[in-house]
Amino acid sequence: KAILAGSRNSAALASSGALYTWGWNSHDTLGHDVDDEWIPRPRAVAALDPSDVACASLGGWHVCAADNDGRLFAWGGNEYGQAGVDTGTAGQGVHVSLHLSVPELVPFPAPDGLNANRLQITQVACGGMCSFAVVGRTGEVYTWGQTVGSEKEPARSPVRVPGIKGVTTLAAGMFHALALQEDGRVFSWGNGDYGQLGLGRPGNEDTPTEVEALSRAGVRSVAAGGWHSAAVTAGGVCYVWGRGEYGRLGLGDGDCADKQRPVELTLGSWGGDNREGGGRGGSVPRIVEAALGGTHSCLLDESGRVYSFGRNSLGRLGRAVSGKWSGDPAPVHFPPAPGGGAWRVTSVCAGGRHTMATARVRSKERLDAEEAAASASGGSRPRSPLLSQSPSRRTSISAQQ
Repeated sequence: KAILAGSRNSAALASSGALYTWGWNSHDTLGHDVDDEWIPRPRAVAALDPSDVACASLGGWHVCAADNDGRLFAWGGNEYGQAGVDTGTAGQGVHVSLHLSVPELVPFPAPDGLNANRLQITQVACGGMCSFAVVGRTGEVYTWGQTVGSEKEPARSPVRVPGIKGVTTLAAGMFHALALQEDGRVFSWGNGDYGQLGLGRPGNEDTPTEVEALSRAGVRSVAAGGWHSAAVTAGGVCYVWGRGEYGRLGLGDGDCADKQRPVELTLGSWGGDNREGGGRGGSVPRIVEAALGGTHSCLLDESGRVYSFGRNSLGRLGRAVSGKWSGDPAPVHFPPAPGGGAWRVTSVCAGGRHTMATARVRSKERLDAEEAAASASGGSRPRSPLLSQSPSRRTSISAQQ
């Protein structure tokens, strides 16, 4: 149903509604109430109803998950209130919060005299030391933890973010946030030291500010990384902005400068081997999803091919590069599909040091039949290693090495 990549840990939400976590367990991030520093294999979060998780997000070292009733649970690090449950005591100007070893219900304030239990959380996004949630009825956003881009004291319980509503997509970077409204407008706030807010200037923003450069772009999704951002339009165009170090913006090895405004990825950005089953007639592939990690990025196109760029330490790009990083988007090299079939990636996510994807495989027989049909009609269909559309099997693949 969904895969999630954190700084050094991972999670998967099964179609059954069970949430599995594994990897780095500092601050009890994984929610298993054990002292192990690392959990090497996926393990269900036992304290959650195994058939009831609707969505989840991994932060720096905390996790938030909403159930099908719209209730929100959180666990892990809580020193800045990022878990939304005030477990600390105040004294002599110091507030100490204990981390949560198992999921606990996050209490929300009652809006406009209504019962707080009527709030239905439909989406969550965790940043480095803060969290966000979208209320389904109004599309309003709540936040808690270390206030991004502000010198204010951390919010240790959810407070409403002013100035935005009707939010359909929410993305949290390390210290900044992006929100896409149903009217197509994109808003950003938080830390803007590297231009990751896309406002044309460096600097922080306490409250959401519209990214005017995208007002007519037809954005359908947004993504936030460590210090960079991306937006994908309904037409399959990808815009990037923010920190350019290690080529994480995908603008080519010769352009690692920070970008204060959204920049469209064009043909010149796609390196020498991007047309290997990716583009059509020399055009840039139509992008359907962007996934941003701490220092690398991935894009998924409509044919099921994944492109990666940015820093490559620990093999996070999933392909060979000549140096320690690559600013040219190029296809990820997946292992051969079983039985001579072909992979089609359906989703991708990028963490601090690793990448994951879900993929479906089509049988060789079906591919042969399609190729024969194409030949009979006078056309041809290239045997791309990721060219398939209908699943016969689904699996998960990790590009971490």
